[in-house]
Amino acid sequence: MSGTTVHLPQQNRIVEIDMLRGFALMGIFLVNITNFFQTAGVSSTLLPDADWINILLTGKFYAIFSLLFGVGAAIFLNRAKEKGKPYRYYIRRMVALGVIGWLHSMIWGGDVLLAYALVGLVLLALHKIPAKRLFFISITLHLTGILVNFLSYDYLYGGKPDIPVVLDVMLLITSLTSFLTYFVEGFTLMNMNVLEKLKKQPALHRGLLVVLGSLSVVSIVAQFLITVHKPGHMLLIVSQPVIVVFYILLLLAIVKNQRGQALVRPLELYGKMAMSNYLGQTMVGIFILPLFIHHVPHGLLLYGICIATFILQIIISNIWLAKFRFGPVEWIWRCFTYWRFFPLQK
Repeated sequence: MSGTTVHLPQQNRIVEIDMLRGFALMGIFLVNITNFFQTAGVSSTLLPDADWINILLTGKFYAIFSLLFGVGAAIFLNRAKEKGKPYRYYIRRMVALGVIGWLHSMIWGGDVLLAYALVGLVLLALHKIPAKRLFFISITLHLTGILVNFLSYDYLYGGKPDIPVVLDVMLLITSLTSFLTYFVEGFTLMNMNVLEKLKKQPALHRGLLVVLGSLSVVSIVAQFLITVHKPGHMLLIVSQPVIVVFYILLLLAIVKNQRGQALVRPLELYGKMAMSNYLGQTMVGIFILPLFIHHVPHGLLLYGICIATFILQIIISNIWLAKFRFGPVEWIWRCFTYWRFFPLQK
């Protein structure tokens, strides 16, 4: 790495994207917290009922996080093209992400960064496909995944023996491409300039919000009321993409309102340090949570440690970025990407 201190100006960031990242991070920690308890040796039967997490959060917030990584990839590649920068920067960026993810996976098996790095490299091979065609491919993969989940339910959950080889292979393919699907959707939606179109067409934004919001509310209420596993599981799978888009549209609508923007403004810098905070959540779950599991009631601890982590990380993110240009892990990632040292302090 060059020892010369060279600073490339930090690109103008899209505030809404950072806020969405912060929003997704909060949901991810709530989803992961039961896994951290189990890693610490606490049986899931000893934890409070968390059906609401499964219905409202599980799968949805990782989907948003994955979409946003695809958005980030689109922004990075488009800016690289504008400046005539070679693709080696993007490849090095994904390699660095993979190394960070691999190191993270040594601490906790729930890491997603290594998978994101691999998917990001696959995306590079696909990025020249026209955005609308690529979006159609991603939607096809999404629908295929839903269909495969329907067809395989009885084999996976109903005790039906001898799953057909073709179905077994399709299950493997859809599980391997699940991250890729959301990655590609985020990538193509950014290239189709959907965010700007929503800003310029508020009536379209409101219409989508009403339609998808209504569908989301109906599906969520139905999932709370349904007591039979199969229809509840099927509805969970089918409604996930709808709820994901509704969450995104809802936050974007809140940001448009002055009072709403003030409410979610703390999420901006929290999301700007998304990787540092994501890894920080693991540190809390693996190293700090076990210190309290024998001294604090599990129900209180489960939600208390999440709330405390959110508050502390938001405060730390705002203090850190008041003095520094990047989050600590983001700075390392950036230096490796460009193979240069960048000034950290403002």
